[in-house]
Amino acid sequence: MSIGAIVPQKPLAMAKSRLGGVLPAGARAALSLALLERVCAVLRASMGIEDVVVMTPDPVVGAFAAARGVRTVPDPTPGLNAALAEVFRPLSRGSRGILVISADLPLLQPVDIAAIVAAADPRTLVVAPSKDTVGTNALLLPSTVVFRPAFGQASLAAHRHRAEALGLRAILLRRPGLAFDLDTPADLAALRSAQTFNSLSVPVTM
Repeated sequence: MSIGAIVPQKPLAMAKSRLGGVLPAGARAALSLALLERVCAVLRASMGIEDVVVMTPDPVVGAFAAARGVRTVPDPTPGLNAALAEVFRPLSRGSRGILVISADLPLLQPVDIAAIVAAADPRTLVVAPSKDTVGTNALLLPSTVVFRPAFGQASLAAHRHRAEALGLRAILLRRPGLAFDLDTPADLAALRSAQTFNSLSVPVTM
């Protein structure tokens, strides 16, 4: 059995709002789509990932993903964590686990996904911390447990606590490709000269 991956994506009008001072709205939307495309491409190129689903309430994002052969589902209910819990159910059938991964990881590589897949276990929750070591950029949960995700403020600690309550072992997987999420002008500046960022083909004004 393989792993199903869910990539949540906000509506483009709300995406990358912290970059508002350095990028106009159109460039922020283009950047969000370029990052989403990269993450989905890495997932589809990774061994052990059977299904990739973009979860979004935005029909433009849905059409963008579908045009690239990626399945999409609309958010079934308001709130990221509640929506994910609903999407978990059908995706978990016949799978080894469910991976939730951020859509804004410009350094993500197939080796990062391979490390997640290698750590999968029926009694283990795999958590990839964000670069601030407070948030969660990827979460792999066994398909055999009912797990309510806790993305948001201090999600890393919340996920570890929920794993403990369910009798699961929590493994922290610290890798640059999983940790570096592009959110702030400082993040953008750090990537401006990198080949990875150049390949996103997004205009930058700073």
